[in-house]
Amino acid sequence: MSQNDSSAAPASRVTEGAPAAKVRIAPHVAAILCPACGGANNPDAVFCANPECHKALGEFDYVLEELIAEARWHERLADRATTFIGKPHFLLVHACWLLLWIGINTGVFAMIRAFDAYPFGLLGIILAAEAIFISGFVLISQNRQNTYANKQAELDYEVNVRTYRLIREVDARLESLLDRLQRLEAERSSPPGPPPKGKGSASVIGGERGSEGEG
Repeated sequence: MSQNDSSAAPASRVTEGAPAAKVRIAPHVAAILCPACGGANNPDAVFCANPECHKALGEFDYVLEELIAEARWHERLADRATTFIGKPHFLLVHACWLLLWIGINTGVFAMIRAFDAYPFGLLGIILAAEAIFISGFVLISQNRQNTYANKQAELDYEVNVRTYRLIREVDARLESLLDRLQRLEAERSSPPGPPPKGKGSASVIGGERGSEGEG
């Protein structure tokens, strides 16, 4: 590349970390590399710019990432189940399934033989079992949310305590520096005192002896 081409280069560059989220970083500024996906992020970034990664880039661990890493198989299953239950797709699937079940067993679809006559006892058993599993999944997920809230509160308390102690330390140092500055200002502004008596009398006696010797 020639010198003219290099001088005409733009003042910012685009990182290659995440194709879906391009991050522009100013030249001569160190970028933060994501330890998970390896993408480059702005120096002031808190989370990875890659939406598929979104890893925390702080100097200490992220509570949610700790919970995800420590989660067991049934907790992960409960999280996925409650995530699906909380979407409108869950209601749509159940509505279609119930309508199809009722239509088959009431003779709407004559080509399919009915297997659960009215009042649909098998359907009631299936729905009761489903309600039990959904309640269990929701309770497991709720316990994980409570654990997350407790850890978050503990982290907030730790940050508050450390910040308070640091502020007190800085305040004490500022007070000591202020006292020293006040003492120095007082020493500079005070008038000079009289000379010591010993030195003054010695100079007078020396002067008298010098005059006598000259005489």
